[in-house]
Amino acid sequence: MTEPTKKALRETALAARTRAAETAGPKAALLIARRLLGDFVFMKGAVVAGYAAVRGEVDPFPLMAALQAQGHALCLPQTQENGLVFRAWKPGDPLVVGRFAIPEPDAKAKERRPDLILVPLLAFDRDGYRLGYGGGFYDRYLSEHRAKRTIRAIGIAYAGQQLDQIPREPTDERLDAVVTEERVIRFERD
Repeated sequence: MTEPTKKALRETALAARTRAAETAGPKAALLIARRLLGDFVFMKGAVVAGYAAVRGEVDPFPLMAALQAQGHALCLPQTQENGLVFRAWKPGDPLVVGRFAIPEPDAKAKERRPDLILVPLLAFDRDGYRLGYGGGFYDRYLSEHRAKRTIRAIGIAYAGQQLDQIPREPTDERLDAVVTEERVIRFERD
């Protein structure tokens, strides 16, 4: 698929996400948190990575606060030229504006290796693939770290963000699940 076509799909998906957020309403993040907490078993002491929501993404912070209360260490991504680094964070910690105008922990925060990553997305499909913003940061991180250890990736989305199929590249990493305000969708990886 050519980059201009992907760009058009991203623009369409961004508009669809905006509509999906309006349809889902302000309680969607809490519904997603309840679904995820009720449907997944978290390894004791698992490090969980989230993200600071921008541009209409589902806000994972209510879920992350609940996970912290259960004793899980949290972290957020910091985008660097060569990829993502996850840095320690907890609710209430200050964030700085990073690359791409995304809030992230200060570079002085301790680096963490998450066991589970809550992944933002523009769209997802029935096979567990996601459409991101085109930088490939999450795909590269997952590819590198899944080769070394078990790491799970769960997409956080509105139900209205699902597409039949997303164009795939050989470097695209499949999600383990997507959690929406309506349901949990699990995917089997090869």
